[in-house]
Amino acid sequence: MVQQHGDQAAMLELLHYYEEDMKHLSKYLRMPYEDAMQTLRTELLALVTTGLVE
Repeated sequence: MVQQHGDQAAMLELLHYYEEDMKHLSKYLRMPYEDAMQTLRTELLALVTTGLVE
């Protein structure tokens, strides 16, 4: 879905879907909360857009 079309709405929906998981994971990263969340968001989108996650 996101991978094929670069659909911004689909990307936002995906980020929203994983938001709680990312909040939980951010506690284990040794960086400020906002930096951790941005890193997790960026990495998730990178995985999806490169086709490593379906």
